[in-house]
Amino acid sequence: MLLEIGGKPLIVRTMEQVALATTIDRVIIATDDQRIFDAVIGAGGEAVMTSPDHASGSDRLAEVAENLSEADIIVNVQGDEPMISPETIDRAVEAMLSGDADIVTVCEPLTSLYGELLNFNVVKVAVAGDGRALYFSRSPMPFPRDASLRYDGDPNRALTEEPELFENFRKHTGLYVYRRDYLLRFTKLPQTRLEKFESLEQLRALEDGAVIKVVDAVGKSVGVDTAADFDSVRLKVEFPGITFRQGSVEDIPALSEAYLRSVRSSYRGFLPDEHLDGLSVEGRNQVFAERRSAHEDSYGVIVAENGTGVVGLIDFAHRPMDEIGCSGHVFSFYLVPEVQRKGLGGILFRTALRRMRSEGYSSVWLDTFENNPYRGFYDRQGGESVGVGAHEVNGEQQITAVYRWTDLSKI
Repeated sequence: MLLEIGGKPLIVRTMEQVALATTIDRVIIATDDQRIFDAVIGAGGEAVMTSPDHASGSDRLAEVAENLSEADIIVNVQGDEPMISPETIDRAVEAMLSGDADIVTVCEPLTSLYGELLNFNVVKVAVAGDGRALYFSRSPMPFPRDASLRYDGDPNRALTEEPELFENFRKHTGLYVYRRDYLLRFTKLPQTRLEKFESLEQLRALEDGAVIKVVDAVGKSVGVDTAADFDSVRLKVEFPGITFRQGSVEDIPALSEAYLRSVRSSYRGFLPDEHLDGLSVEGRNQVFAERRSAHEDSYGVIVAENGTGVVGLIDFAHRPMDEIGCSGHVFSFYLVPEVQRKGLGGILFRTALRRMRSEGYSSVWLDTFENNPYRGFYDRQGGESVGVGAHEVNGEQQITAVYRWTDLSKI
């Protein structure tokens, strides 16, 4: 909650986003942590210290709501939602004002099989035709029976072959709008068997007979539950014009241009001028093409670009260095001068390591010039210096430092 995004703690950014909703009269941060309380007050917000013994966020919410007798409707937004759309909050509140629901919550489309539908951390919701929630689950639902039969009973294959099936699935996002009287009732109810089994407290409300209305979110939310989520939000907030994508063979000339701009700026002064001035786009094109050809099955490139072109790149492949026990190799990692030393490099580098982890790499190595002025970057990213090597530059041997990452799960 206190990690900074664009110079502000995450919790403060969430508070400011919520305050932009036109239906909200008052924003209160409910916390049991003095550091969060102080950060909110210091930013000009309102905070209330609550009991540290609450079993859930709803219980914490109810403690504050007990003293808000003038409020008819209470909106619960998770503190780790710094990108939440104010329009989404307004849509949920308006659904409560115009209907007879006890609770209104929000959903988004599901778009990926392994990242979302089969991920038990992503909660799914089944919604009736009139917008009522029928059930919440960590399991995929509803089941695509007829489509599965077309592929020998394999639902995963059906979803892969017919991506339009994803229109039938919805991801539940953690925004709730309560009628105050029902919130106070709900939090006094005992936990139910289903709630405990799925670890989803909204099932307690369904079993109690509550009407839960589900509305579509305006845009995609990004809850910060992991380090990868935090990097994703930082990229959007701090570098709004820059996006990451997978590179292709068509990108090679642009990658070479970015490489040359970076190397000539960053390495001037410790690599010979004649070497730097002699580098060419054509020569670097050949290097990228040869890497792609030599490691066809595993070669990957992540490109960072803005509206005008490539501003960063990192490429990698399965290339073991047995003597240090690593399976993946980062060949090159460069940013053009105008985006260096601003935090973008760390986000791009960690994104690549996570991508390698998702593709089955257990460990990664790279080497960099020993007197590289940017070498400390790899220390800050958790790299372990484990040896030395050498590259020939203009007929002379330049000593390199070898770094490795042996536990990508920590990235």
